[in-house]
Amino acid sequence: MTKAREYGETWAVDAELRDALNQLAGDLRGEIHALNQLAEDLRGEIRSGDAETRAYIDEVVGASAAETRRHSGVIGESLRGEIRALAEAMAINNEGTQRRFSDEAGRTERLEGRVLRLEARVTNLEDNRKTPRQL
Repeated sequence: MTKAREYGETWAVDAELRDALNQLAGDLRGEIHALNQLAEDLRGEIRSGDAETRAYIDEVVGASAAETRRHSGVIGESLRGEIRALAEAMAINNEGTQRRFSDEAGRTERLEGRVLRLEARVTNLEDNRKTPRQL
């Protein structure tokens, strides 16, 4: 056996063993071919699944976008209503404030008139008052 290895020779193989090895090699080639076919089938399924997944995602994202737009519209309308109510309240408040300013201006004018009349009376009284020497 060691001499055969040294000279690069091969031993004669039993015909039964050779047939068994050839059968095994054939079976392995068949299994490899079946695995290659299975891999190709899986690639096809994955590719078809990609299209279905993209369609599903597009549908979900589209529905979500529509729902978001609708919700934003509802929020916007609510804000418009609240802003409108606030503007009306401010207008009413401004009217009341203007009315109070107007009332106060009228009161101030009346008070100024009274003060002027009182000053005139005091001046008149002081001018007409007899001094102690005149008595």
